[in-house]
Amino acid sequence: MRAVVDHDLCAGAAQCVQRTPNAFQLNDDGLSEFRPSGPFTDNDLQEAADRCPMAAITITD
Repeated sequence: MRAVVDHDLCAGAAQCVQRTPNAFQLNDDGLSEFRPSGPFTDNDLQEAADRCPMAAITITD
């Protein structure tokens, strides 16, 4: 699975980064980006998306 972050919605709260740092990081603008750099599960991605207060993360296959 992959994640897509809508930067029009993202507020940079970093809840996804805290939950799944191997899959998300903040970019230079302080917005979250999906950048898989290590092991994570589909469940990790879904939990990160569920924690986003702005509902800016969409999970795709």
